[in-house]
Amino acid sequence: MSSSDSASFMHHIIYLSWATAPFTNAQLQSLLALARRRNAELAVTGILLYGNERFVQVLEGEQEVVKELYAHIRQDARHDNFITFADKPILQRSFKDWAMAFQPVAAQQFDDVVGYLGSPIAPLHVAALSYYDSRLFDLLRSFVQP
Repeated sequence: MSSSDSASFMHHIIYLSWATAPFTNAQLQSLLALARRRNAELAVTGILLYGNERFVQVLEGEQEVVKELYAHIRQDARHDNFITFADKPILQRSFKDWAMAFQPVAAQQFDDVVGYLGSPIAPLHVAALSYYDSRLFDLLRSFVQP
C-alpha cells in the first residue's frame, strides 16, 4: 500500500449532484473513462452511481487531492445542485481496488441510496468508519460487486 493510505492523509467526500441534462450511455462511458484515468493518476478511488439524472459519488484519497478534485467537479457545467453528505478523514479506503467503480441504477434503487444517505445537515466527525458509514459502504459496494 502506498503512503497515501496512511490514516493522517486519507479523506473521503460523498456527494449527490443533479445532471444539467440527461446522460446517454455513450456520455457516461466517456465520463467514466476520463475519471478512471484521472483518478489513477491522482491515486483517488471511489464509486459513481448514476440514476434519475443524478449522481452519487464517493471520492477517497489524500485530503488535498480529494478536495481539489471535488472543487473541480463542482465547476463542471454538467452538474449542479450539489449536496455534500460527508467530507471527512477516514482510516482506510473502502474502494481501494477501484479507480472509479461505476453502476447505472434504476430509478427506485437510486432513490433508495439517496434516502439511505440521510441528511447532509448531520455531518459525521469521527475518523474511523462509524456504523452509519459501514452500512453506507456496504450498500454502495452492493452495486458494483458480483
